[in-house]
Amino acid sequence: MEITPDVHLDLSNMESPIPMIRTKETLDSMLPGQVLCVVTTQRSTVKNIRTLVANNPYELVQFSSQKEEYTFTIRKN
Repeated sequence: MEITPDVHLDLSNMESPIPMIRTKETLDSMLPGQVLCVVTTQRSTVKNIRTLVANNPYELVQFSSQKEEYTFTIRKN
C-alpha cells in the first residue's frame, strides 16, 4: 500500500539540529492522520528524527536511505 504524503519537507544539506526542529514544527502544525515526508542528507539526523518520533504522538511509517539521502515518512497520530 502506497502512502501519499500531505506535506513534503526537503531539509537536504542542513546541519543538525535544524532538520529535527523543522520536522517537529511541521508535524505540530499538521492535523492528526496527516503524513509528512522528510528528506535529509545528514546522517546525524537519522537518530534525532527517530527519537523525535518515538517521544511524540507520531508513527514512522517508512524509512529509506540511498547513498547520502535519508527519507522519513511520518504520520501524526
